[in-house]
Formats: sequence, C-alpha cells, structure tokens
Amino acid sequence: MRIGCHLSIAKGFSAAAKVAPTLGANAFQYFTKNPRGFRNAKPLDRVDAERGRALMQELDLVAVGHTPYLINLATPDDSLYAASIEALVQDLVIAEARGTYGVVVHCGKPKDQGREWGIERMQEALRAVLERNATEGVRILIENTAGQGSEIGTTLAELLAIVEPFSLDQVGICLDTQHAFAAGMITREAPEAFEGFNRPDFMNRLHAIHLNDSKVEFNARKDRHEMIGQGALGLDGIARIVNDPRLEHIPFYLETPVDKESQYADEIATVRSLLHQ
Repeated sequence: MRIGCHLSIAKGFSAAAKVAPTLGANAFQYFTKNPRGFRNAKPLDRVDAERGRALMQELDLVAVGHTPYLINLATPDDSLYAASIEALVQDLVIAEARGTYGVVVHCGKPKDQGREWGIERMQEALRAVLERNATEGVRILIENTAGQGSEIGTTLAELLAIVEPFSLDQVGICLDTQHAFAAGMITREAPEAFEGFNRPDFMNRLHAIHLNDSKVEFNARKDRHEMIGQGALGLDGIARIVNDPRLEHIPFYLETPVDKESQYADEIATVRSLLHQ
C-alpha cells in the first residue's frame, strides 16, 4: 500500500523525493506553485524535475501535484476564471516534467449562481484546459469539498456530474476523507458504507485519497484537518478506510496539520499500525 504525505519543494522537487523515504513514505504530494497566489511563480527547473523523476523510479515513489488554492474553475468572475484555466494548464506541464501522475484541483465556488450553474461552469473550464493540454499521462484529479460557502462537489452526485463528460484518462477524482466527513458523505462508524466505493463510475476515476482526521464533527461543513486519531473520525474511522480492500491500490496522502515535515514519520507510522486490524 502506498502511504505518503504533502512535502515542500522549496529546496527542489528532487529534494522532496529524497525526503519521502526517510519519513516512511512511498508517495508524496507537492504544490505545483505558490499555494496562495498565481504570481511570482518560480520557472520550472527542468534539470531538477528530471533528477526527481529518476529518483522516484529508483526509490519506487509516486507523486501528485496540488494546484494553488486560488484556482476556482466555477467562479462567475471572468478574470479569475481565465487565470484559473491558465494556471491549471501550466500545472499539467509541470506535473508531466516531474513524472507526476496527476494534478489535484478543488471543486470551485460559484457564489450566488447556484450549484447547477457551477457544475456547468466547471465543466466548461475543464474542456478549455483539455483543449490546450499537450501533456501525456497526467490526469486532472477533482477533489471533493467540505461544503464551506458555495463550494460544489460535496456529494457523490455532484462529483460524478462534474467528471462524467470526460474520458477516464483525462479527469479523475481525489477523495479527501476530512472533507467527505464534514460534508456528510462518510461517517465515523462506517466510512466503508460510502456509496461511491461500490460504484464503478466512481472507483474507475479514484486515483488519490487525502487521508485526514477532522477537527469538526460530522456534516459541520468546514475544512479543518486534524492529526490521525485525534479528531472526530478517530483511529477506528481511519482504520476502516485504510483496511478497505477496495482502496488497497489507491495512494493515500496525509495532509494533517504537522508543525514540521519530520512529524509525518509518526503520522505515517500510526496509519501503518492500523493496517490489517
């Protein structure tokens, strides 16, 4: 099973690839550019990217990129909409250069335009990105949301509606356990009962899981991650997820609120201790 975490690439992508195994990780996630802005992004270092690709093969790692938080593919703001499309096109190029199999992007916020409008707006954005996309082997992975404000992608039906028009090798899904719990999609007592785990149209697109405990209670509609076993999902809820045989081939990525990356070693060890319970 692949269990990893989110790592900084401030010292280079290849540096992150070196760090991952020291934490017990055989997968890792990274921000494709500044997570809180579009500007002042460092140009892609192709030498470092190639070095990182080679290291991932040598160390048997896989990685996914995560887009900046400002990307909003469902926004009614035309300027932000255009910038979001441009940023995602760039992120696919970055991911391909680094040998990354996917790029995670949050479902958008249509504000007062309504959920159906937001889903259609997001589909239009994805079409625009894919029309310009010249990369190979990199999927866009749509991440479910906790339901803050006007966020779409808080139900199985909405997630499937967003991705349905696109081929399996173009657009997939990243399931965040905290978001799913806070949105009322999965429960602490039986997360394995989530309907999507029994549906081929969901499972055929599921290529990443953000494994996070929750600071907030079930259906609280807030994005608040917690350390593994210290939140409302708890060790039992997390154990039920990682031991579900339907998920054994999906990479898990921790995004728990550690103070420093070295703490991920304990988080990963905790998750591995739950396996086969």
